[in-house]
Amino acid sequence: MVVTPIYTEHFVLTKMTAGDGDKYFRLSNNANVMKYVTGYSLTREESDDMLKSFLEEYGMDTYLGRYLIEDRFSGELVGAAKLDKIGSAIEIGYRVMEEYWGKGVATEIARGLIRFSKNVLKARDVIAFVNVNNTASIRVLEKAGMTNTELIEDLDEVKYRFNYSPKSTPLMKKVLYIILGLIALVLIAAFIMPKDYAVEREIVVNKPKAEVFEYLKSLKKQNDWSVWGRKDPKMIKTFSGTDGTVGFVSMWDGNDEVGKGEQEITKIDEGNRIDTQLRFLKPFESTSDAYMITEGIDSTSTRVRWGFTGKMPIPMNVMLPFLNMDESVGKDFQEGLTNLKGILEKQ
Repeated sequence: MVVTPIYTEHFVLTKMTAGDGDKYFRLSNNANVMKYVTGYSLTREESDDMLKSFLEEYGMDTYLGRYLIEDRFSGELVGAAKLDKIGSAIEIGYRVMEEYWGKGVATEIARGLIRFSKNVLKARDVIAFVNVNNTASIRVLEKAGMTNTELIEDLDEVKYRFNYSPKSTPLMKKVLYIILGLIALVLIAAFIMPKDYAVEREIVVNKPKAEVFEYLKSLKKQNDWSVWGRKDPKMIKTFSGTDGTVGFVSMWDGNDEVGKGEQEITKIDEGNRIDTQLRFLKPFESTSDAYMITEGIDSTSTRVRWGFTGKMPIPMNVMLPFLNMDESVGKDFQEGLTNLKGILEKQ
């Protein structure tokens, strides 16, 4: 099993490894951060022992375990988090560096852990435990949608158990009951309709394959020829990593037409194919896989194939026939490839 990082809007959570001793010590050496953990700051030896015990709990082939929290854009250490299993429930936990207190960081992390536990780990229940005197963390869990359900008196600590249970009003319940029949009809249709979508377009560029492929590897240059880069000239672009290599991420934040999201290079077959993952955040969240393929026709011309694939979850897949992805997205793909051809053949 490949354990990938967990993303929130501003942060990335990566599983801890034995090489994270320096970073973990920055957290554990702060008495305020450790107030409701050990009650005191740890020495380097104590910190390393604690990290070692964490790593022995779970291996690297499961999402359960401890995570480092880092800023997605600057890479700065923000804190630590955990996903644990207690019975059929997933327990979440977090610690945040003191300089990030009071900035909404813990709330974003808690919401991200809850969402990941429900959507990816398919947890039937998400829980958290907090010391009764930790008023700041109690407020964070409440803002994240969790409810105080139990007072637990351990030998060394009195704490609350929180469960994730979104609040609903009687009016909301009535509305839900009214539309249950419609939902049932939609679900029936969704189960029998296709969930996968795929779009591909191609063009011949009168340039050698090696030259075309080298240009396509750059996600930064994609802004010069893709249709979406031209739909919002004021779009904010940020980048992470080394362009043209696996792991490079291009992030955009634009108007309502282009939305907000990011594209990451996930695989490169040198000279032949570049695979990327598109993660859309606004106006809605979705993930698709895209690719660019180059095929040499002769020494001076290259066929470029550009496409993407994805799955539309039930019941949203009932919209696929109306969206006509191949026509709407395919039109933009073809226009982008035409732009690409024009740029490359002028060089």
